[in-house]
Amino acid sequence: MTATGARFATEFDEPAPPRELPAVFTSGGDPEVLVADQMARGAAIVGRVQGGSGAVMLKVRSGGRPVRVRVDLHVDGAAQAAWSRAATPERGMRELPRLIMVRAQGTARAAALISRQRGRLRMVEAHAWVEFDLGADEMGDDHLLIIELADATLPPWAAASLSPLAAFGVRINQVEVTAIEEVAGESGRRPLTGASAQLAGLVSAGGLVGARGRTEGRPRSRFVVVNAAGPTVRTRLRTTVASVPPAAFRHPSQPWLRRQQSQTVLKAVRVARRGAGYALFEASPFTRPPEAGRLAVRAAHLVDGTDCPVRTTAPGPDLIDVVIERAGDGPVLIGLADPAAEAARRRVSEIACQVTEVEW
Repeated sequence: MTATGARFATEFDEPAPPRELPAVFTSGGDPEVLVADQMARGAAIVGRVQGGSGAVMLKVRSGGRPVRVRVDLHVDGAAQAAWSRAATPERGMRELPRLIMVRAQGTARAAALISRQRGRLRMVEAHAWVEFDLGADEMGDDHLLIIELADATLPPWAAASLSPLAAFGVRINQVEVTAIEEVAGESGRRPLTGASAQLAGLVSAGGLVGARGRTEGRPRSRFVVVNAAGPTVRTRLRTTVASVPPAAFRHPSQPWLRRQQSQTVLKAVRVARRGAGYALFEASPFTRPPEAGRLAVRAAHLVDGTDCPVRTTAPGPDLIDVVIERAGDGPVLIGLADPAAEAARRRVSEIACQVTEVEW
């Protein structure tokens, strides 16, 4: 008898045949989902990461053709609760954006930035779509596709502003695998709107909202991940401010706080704090959007954490064009900072940006 993820198999079990293209995986109980490493399988989702990293192995027949893989990542309340058990956040620590590296066949392919949107009374769930291509020779004769979620290599200037153990608790809702035709010699610049670029996985600015993760929502992060391939990528950002995220969810340490009556009271207190913080954000004089021309912009490769050259222009008072140049492939993290920001701003609001256009 051998262990296969959360289940067991015997020598009398026949091996599962590979799924033909196009293939859509929406359940961890499918026979073509062979292994779930540090990932709890789901009935209506592929699985949820239960460790510092998690991987899933899918059996797909590519037929010797290049394929396009599309993954739907999702952060909800259960993801934050699972993260809290592992990270044990300190009192007063805020819920920080998650930067997740997506690997396939052992190689970093793309990254996703997921930050839940703060509402008046609750936190809104967030999706992030990641899309990448695999060559015809990367699948192999065993028809195995290995997808892994893990932490990225963060630069020092962004490490304190992004969540540790970012992959812990993240859901993989579904994985789509389709065949693509070899395209050679594409030329010219290809502009795309910000919402379409996020849905296509070319950029990630906090995630999309809605039941299927197709609505952009409000800006809520000062970071942007660029997955679009090419030595030079131009990203136009609209700068604004967003309310600071609430304190991270903490599991009670005292036994009497774990009782149902105490949990009801604690939940009411958390809702009241969120509503008060949102009202303070709207009434505060420090919530004015910053001038785009005075913002400092930095960028770094997420594979090795090294900085990459950046050129910026400000076509408008709230618009900034960021042109990144890179020598190798891999996702790039862009971060905004306001050196002249008021100290009081950090208590009620933070700089945020929204992607309006991507050209590569």
